[in-house]
Amino acid sequence: MTILVGYDLTAIWRRSTGIFRYATELAKHLLLLEKGAPSIRYVLFFAKEIHPDFLPLQDTFETIICPTTSELFIKQCWFPVILPHLKLDVMHYPSFPPPYLNIADTATIMTLHDAGPWRYAHTLTLHGRTYFRILLTRGIQYCTHVITVSEHARSEIKHFLGEGYLQKITVIPEAALPKFAIACSNPFKQAVRTRYQLPARYLLTVSTVEPRKNLKTLLHAYLLLKKREGSACPPLIIVGRKGWHYDDILSHMAELQDDVYFTGHVTDGELVALYQMATCLVFPSLYEGFGLPVLEAMSAGCPVITSNTSSLPEVVGKAGLLVDPLNTGEIAQAISTLLNNDTLRLRLIQDGYQQAACFSWQTTAGMTRDLYLQVHEQRRTD
Repeated sequence: MTILVGYDLTAIWRRSTGIFRYATELAKHLLLLEKGAPSIRYVLFFAKEIHPDFLPLQDTFETIICPTTSELFIKQCWFPVILPHLKLDVMHYPSFPPPYLNIADTATIMTLHDAGPWRYAHTLTLHGRTYFRILLTRGIQYCTHVITVSEHARSEIKHFLGEGYLQKITVIPEAALPKFAIACSNPFKQAVRTRYQLPARYLLTVSTVEPRKNLKTLLHAYLLLKKREGSACPPLIIVGRKGWHYDDILSHMAELQDDVYFTGHVTDGELVALYQMATCLVFPSLYEGFGLPVLEAMSAGCPVITSNTSSLPEVVGKAGLLVDPLNTGEIAQAISTLLNNDTLRLRLIQDGYQQAACFSWQTTAGMTRDLYLQVHEQRRTD
């Protein structure tokens, strides 16, 4: 018996961050799993063209191309028309919500990464808040099953959408790519250091520039750190793309331009080197469904300072320094402690390696494949 599973990759023409990295890496590792019984045949949906990451794997899946990258058109017009003709057994939406109308007779799975549109509604645009609340609520109502990426995210979904949906929610965590744990060559590190004019020591944060990432609080904490450490204070390097409501954040960065450097988006290779050379990662995000940057940092041997809220303690375990993300003094003190305590820094590096080893994309893909089989079997026997 062969099961036909559809997998939505129409959103990954964007830069590979956050939920788009999750969708991409999960799909690749699903395709690379050893074949089992029953077997699964995958149908991957792309926007405009097959994503370059999947060209080497073309022989392992069927392809359907949507002629546009418009998210609204793809989900609300194209999928409802095309899916009933494909006779899929399971359809998975790993990043954005499924269509409002579920016409096809197909078991549907969506990944709901967090309850941010409810918990931190003010950090989204009105359009984003309305779009995600309506479609995520509708999705959790009719989806056969829902994947989320942490126990905290599961508890948040329960809080905002109701305890009745818990029986259809499975927690399957994310993972860091293996390359974060592979040491970059010294010439490549030096090239990255030169390109971004980095000194021997620097603080790193990896974040989309948007209110939920709490960068304004981090900048205020950095000012306190500067007063405490004086000329010994390393610069702060902020890596990431612009999200929404970012003008005020960027103006704060500009005021500290001699000490704070915003790189914008960097390549994956550069990001690995930046983690591996950094004194520490500072990630005081207000809210995360998972928090991939802290896992990437630990894999790369970069000590982590992060928030004591949402899913972040769950991902970091005892391998990082946890702080109140709204307490600038606490953030500054944690950085200062790490800057001046080499023993602590080395311990966090070793603990970070061990904690990061608990997560892998192969395990994530295996758990997801098992869920596809479970959902199909339940539907078949109902």
